[in-house]
Amino acid sequence: MSLRIASAAVILAVGGLTAQSVHLYPVVTDAGGHPVTDLTAADFKITDQGKAQSILFFAAPTAGWTEPLSAHEFSNRPGGRMPHATAILFDLMNEGDANRLEVWRRLAKGMGENEPGVYLYLLNLRGELVPIRPVSGHGEDLDKAMAEANVSRPAGMDREDRAKKTYHQMEVLANQLAVLPGRREIVWITNGVPSITNAAPCSGDWVECGLYVPHLATTLQNDGVAVDPDYYSGVPQPTASYDLEQMARLTGGRVIFGEDIRESLQQIASAAVGRYAISYTPAGGSGDNKFHTVQVKCERKGVKMQVRERYYALPDARPAEERQQEKLAAAVEGQTDAAGIGLRVKVSAAAKGVHIEIRMQIAGLLLKEHDGKMAGAMTMVVADLGSGGGSGLAHRPIGRPAVSEFALELTREQCERMATEGVPVAFDHALGEGARRMRIVLMDRGTDETGAITFPVR
Repeated sequence: MSLRIASAAVILAVGGLTAQSVHLYPVVTDAGGHPVTDLTAADFKITDQGKAQSILFFAAPTAGWTEPLSAHEFSNRPGGRMPHATAILFDLMNEGDANRLEVWRRLAKGMGENEPGVYLYLLNLRGELVPIRPVSGHGEDLDKAMAEANVSRPAGMDREDRAKKTYHQMEVLANQLAVLPGRREIVWITNGVPSITNAAPCSGDWVECGLYVPHLATTLQNDGVAVDPDYYSGVPQPTASYDLEQMARLTGGRVIFGEDIRESLQQIASAAVGRYAISYTPAGGSGDNKFHTVQVKCERKGVKMQVRERYYALPDARPAEERQQEKLAAAVEGQTDAAGIGLRVKVSAAAKGVHIEIRMQIAGLLLKEHDGKMAGAMTMVVADLGSGGGSGLAHRPIGRPAVSEFALELTREQCERMATEGVPVAFDHALGEGARRMRIVLMDRGTDETGAITFPVR
């Protein structure tokens, strides 16, 4: 089947989400901790500030591609499933003095050697982020870093300094994780949440009343990072337990109490398979510069759900086109794949370059009924790249990337078949001089979600 290119009128009619839409990614498991992947949109009920919401976009976890990759075929989702990355942040600033040595030993014993998708950082007593197994670049030896960090907290560092430095470095770590595809989490090993309330009267908890918390919440939202607070040693005090639970609620993580780190990582990776995507647009808009409380209920009995229950409603009045152009530019210049839309790409020789066959996982696309068919709107960017290596200019496109817009019009029968086969897109591409690789970015214009993949062509 070849892709049908529809008119701009169809693209406009499809419509989509707005800048003020809220995106949730529930992880659903059964009583035994196994992922539950067969729920439908009708199984979820959502309220925002106590008001019922209509689900505009819903995607269940994908079952993966039905066949392995062939020669000269590439995918941004290994095995067809959404990738997952976890960074462990051992927070010496907020860990009790008596517990640091014990946690250090347990952590060193529980961490495997170069475990894929697992990274390790320290937050030392000066508030500096120390990479041990970083997302990119070289890290330091854990024992050496701990020996250097085993000093007294600098004089004059008060509670506000501690809160500010902790939040800032958590944002730095989230920004590093944001370049990785799929679900991202920070396992934050700490004895508590540092917070400082503002001077204005406030009747809420540390999330609503704390300084710097809106900035932290917005960064974590934009980077798609959940935080799993981990009270690794001893029994937490009630106040600390409550604060840790609020951090998990704020980001869509879960609180961990005293579990073996390897067991925790295995549970996190296993549960991530049951990750759904849900979007809605609050009536009247949500950009009111306030924290909102979201309640997500599942109609099916006996399941557990891990989902963000709060978000900071930061206004964004930019037109959709400006917002999408910014996201597309970032995706084109990215140095790693993006897995928001699952892609398989097969490359073969053509008369003046290469022939490209793409298959998109239909579960990640927003399709609405239009004139008896399921319609969606897409933007595609195709960029030639050099041989790679290094950073900066080495990853810039050669020449001007080709940008095209098209609509999908599929019958329900085609949608059912493409649930396993993927939505096909095929074209010939003339390679520019010096091109050794290609990067293809596809954006769903209804959701702003992207899939991006880089692969060799020579």
